[in-house]
Amino acid sequence: MLSPTGIPGFDEVFGGFPEASLVILAGGPGTGKTIFSASYLYYGAKEFREPGLYVSIAEGREEFYGNMKALGMDFERLEADGLFSFMELPTLMESSGVMFGRIMEEAEKVGARRLVIDSMTALAQSMKSAEEIRTFLHTLLLPYVKRMGCTAILIEEVPRGVETLGRGVEEFVASAVIELEQQIHNGRSIRVIKVPKLRGGRLERKQALFTLDRGFKVFSYKPMKELKPVERYKPLPQPAKGFSTGMAYLNELLGGYPEGATIFFEMDPDIEHRETVPLFANVLADFIYRKRPAMIFPLIGFTSKELKTFLKLYGFSEDEYASLLRIFVNKELAQECRLPYVRSFDPDNIAESIGIVEEELKKESEYSPVKLINLDQIALAQDPSKALRLMNHEMNKTKAYGGLLIIVSRRLFEQLAEDIGSLADMHFKIERILEVPVIYGLKPPTPILAMEIDYSKGYPQAILTPVT
Repeated sequence: MLSPTGIPGFDEVFGGFPEASLVILAGGPGTGKTIFSASYLYYGAKEFREPGLYVSIAEGREEFYGNMKALGMDFERLEADGLFSFMELPTLMESSGVMFGRIMEEAEKVGARRLVIDSMTALAQSMKSAEEIRTFLHTLLLPYVKRMGCTAILIEEVPRGVETLGRGVEEFVASAVIELEQQIHNGRSIRVIKVPKLRGGRLERKQALFTLDRGFKVFSYKPMKELKPVERYKPLPQPAKGFSTGMAYLNELLGGYPEGATIFFEMDPDIEHRETVPLFANVLADFIYRKRPAMIFPLIGFTSKELKTFLKLYGFSEDEYASLLRIFVNKELAQECRLPYVRSFDPDNIAESIGIVEEELKKESEYSPVKLINLDQIALAQDPSKALRLMNHEMNKTKAYGGLLIIVSRRLFEQLAEDIGSLADMHFKIERILEVPVIYGLKPPTPILAMEIDYSKGYPQAILTPVT
């Protein structure tokens, strides 16, 4: 049976830890072992009132408390409430039996239901043989955790290039093995948590992305749910120059989208249209909120009923959409929708279709629009060479008259996507890593950012977090 850890995202993906067990937490330097272990103790005490003990052989009390408080974990408060104790083992000259006695004395004093030994690697160095390690684990530690209903995390340092954990004994005794790794994906660093062993649990996934940004968090894939209007769209603070990206982290990172810029997004085929809605729709919503026009050419992935339902989420009136929004669709959907802001288009004369409507919107609002264009559909309607000329024309027009141009592609035409990427002012990649949608900038380069959707306001908002 698994018990919840309280570590953000971990239980949702992996289910928790086996009750009253030994857990090996392994990883190289800087992979997040201390933060993971501290999170296990902190959330165990805060959410489940389970006292914890952190046994440190390397890090001192003040350093630990200060580092964790910077991540929002106040262990001093827990200690004052009798829910936490920090124990330093400054010397390893004692026998394993004596050290165990000291640890268990402190554990019983606080009534520990959660225990962390940092690190088992250092502790094992004081033991003479693998047999003494086995005796410490089998005869001393394991019976204690079973008797007291306590779960113990044993931290193992894994030097680079080494595949076995510790002395090759610990992982066989433990009920669970957790591995933290830093990997390289397309030249960028990501963090991966692996669970190769978990007794009492059915592992549907054995690995996932995680972050140390503002604390330890495991990312889980959450499909878009059915939304209901909650409140009218509220934009993020407007950047000093240019336009909002619709995403708070990207606004801070880039300072927004420059006026007159072309933004190119490449999407992997396994990314669903609905997953990318807040990346694009919220930029359009921001324009409409500020009485600026917006265009979509053409609409893909929505039925007419879904389109009507989705537009209601943002809380704009039909009159606002009628004056500021234009959505191009095929003739059949246009006839079915019969909405004042829906337009059909001529596949043989796309440039004219866009130009006429753009001028109409500029005349009514006195602003140049944001245009969201699906590159693949343009290329399918015409051919790649004509699509490239059209996109170059739209880029130059946007740069000259202002507004914003957002181009989206699934790379159905690879050379065309390469060409657009080289011409665009900003170039982003959207893909899925370990089932989690991520986005990162190729121009300008950015870290890999995990994308989660917040539904608290009714309309979807993209929350981006560095996977570092």
